[in-house]
Amino acid sequence: MTKDEFIEYCKYKGCKLTDDQFSGKEKIVNLLLVSLTEIPEGFNPVVGGSLNLSSLTSISKEFNPKVGGSLTLNSLTSIPKEFNPMVNGDLYLDSLTSIPEGFNPVVGGNLYLDSLTEIPENFNPEVKGKIFIDEETGYDKKPILEFMNFHI
Repeated sequence: MTKDEFIEYCKYKGCKLTDDQFSGKEKIVNLLLVSLTEIPEGFNPVVGGSLNLSSLTSISKEFNPKVGGSLTLNSLTSIPKEFNPMVNGDLYLDSLTSIPEGFNPVVGGNLYLDSLTEIPENFNPEVKGKIFIDEETGYDKKPILEFMNFHI
């Protein structure tokens, strides 16, 4: 999908996305594109509310959104090692089975990693809420309590 196709798709879904919003130079209020399965290179938004891309199956290494609400990426089964979003609400990564070394997102709410089968030794996310991981994984690290709330 190209940038122009993506912007046209957004228009079709009722949101008027500008070039500056696409690249993160200008804030988007909310973006709910639940049936979208791919995003173009260069899409790196700043969203004041929620960003729901729950059907997305892959992301580029440049994709690191800043989200004031929740970020929903339920269908991703893997993420690039460069992915470390800033999310003021909940971060949903329910279908990930593993996370790369260096994945340490900043999350103001809960972090959902329900399908993980392994966790890197240096996994140390900044999570204000709780981390939800299947009990069989054996992750017993407590969420970090010291969290500097950020504003988008």
